[in-house]
Amino acid sequence: MNEEQRAKSVDALMRWSDDSGIDRSALERIFDGLEGASGRGAPLQDPAFLCPGLEARPWHDPGRFPWVRLLERDYPDIRRELLEQSGAMSAHPESGTLAASGQWTTYHFFNLGRRYEEHHAQCRATSRTLQQVPGIASAGMAYFSRMAPGTEVKPHCGFTNTRIRAHLGLVIPPDCAMRVGTETRSWEEGKVLVFDDSFEHAVRNDADSWRAVLLLDTWHPELSADECHALGFLMTLWKSYLG
Repeated sequence: MNEEQRAKSVDALMRWSDDSGIDRSALERIFDGLEGASGRGAPLQDPAFLCPGLEARPWHDPGRFPWVRLLERDYPDIRRELLEQSGAMSAHPESGTLAASGQWTTYHFFNLGRRYEEHHAQCRATSRTLQQVPGIASAGMAYFSRMAPGTEVKPHCGFTNTRIRAHLGLVIPPDCAMRVGTETRSWEEGKVLVFDDSFEHAVRNDADSWRAVLLLDTWHPELSADECHALGFLMTLWKSYLG
């Protein structure tokens, strides 16, 4: 975000907190982040919006999150629906800027407050499981992510440290991996990886077949309910900044 966008965000959040009856003091660190008082993040962590005081680690233990078990339990149905919709994928909105090579396509369920009703209707099992992830409709995004052979996504940092991102492996060939921070890991079909995408990360698929995951965001577990509510409002505002 540029300085004008930050100032507009502060003004909008002030009005929203007054209308919502949430004391501004409960949102102090969000205001600090918007006003630049949060400073820099951890090494290799450089989001556009950094909320201070949140645990910062590139990779998280999936066992901390009860909804991970639900995703892994429902993996067969989610994978089946991915395969059924493989012809309905569209280019990833950032493929033009982030994909160094190859083809990167998506099938969205949520995007910064927007719900894709037709896709939920087409993928009812996936939709039911996603509904059980806290903050799924407001924390960021949820979509099938498919990368063709030879696809490489350049190193980049996500927009904010207020969300935690998960990948459920759906179709995982050998020779594909993701680096978050300084550590590289690969996916397993039916297993979930959890990471903080505000850290620099990069993805590659060196296999001779495509790779697919279900990507989803949830709120950072150290945020309060009021902070999540406020950030959900800001996400709808920031959508115009992110394009």
